[in-house]
Amino acid sequence: MWGEGKAEFSADDWLTFYNKAVQGNYDSWDPDGFDQDLIFLAFREKQVVGAIALCDFDDLEEFRHFKPWIAAFIVDPNLRGSGLGSQILKLMEKKVSAFGIENIYLWSENQDSFYANRGYKAIEKLEKPGNPNRVIEIFQKALG
Repeated sequence: MWGEGKAEFSADDWLTFYNKAVQGNYDSWDPDGFDQDLIFLAFREKQVVGAIALCDFDDLEEFRHFKPWIAAFIVDPNLRGSGLGSQILKLMEKKVSAFGIENIYLWSENQDSFYANRGYKAIEKLEKPGNPNRVIEIFQKALG
């Protein structure tokens, strides 16, 4: 199923995340807040075709000093390459700017060129041991 996430996140983790996001304040963002999560869904013909979230911490303890984060960004695989992901990301950036946020962060394991082509700069790298090893690239974009 598309959008299942990474091995670090159980079904209960995702349920908790989405339940918390439902209770979020979608009218403002507290830059000093903690444990804030907002999720936005993209629909086409009454079907969810994409999602993107804004949170103040995205589970990488090593990078807790960066915030806020774009997270849980997924697009239906059948619509990838159609421009939908770019539209979703632009809409999120507008929302983030409206909150007065000047810098946004995200991490990627395999979509580095997608983000680089949209103005995100790689600022750090994290290698996670495993089989195979995972390389996580941290990106930042100045919105102001």
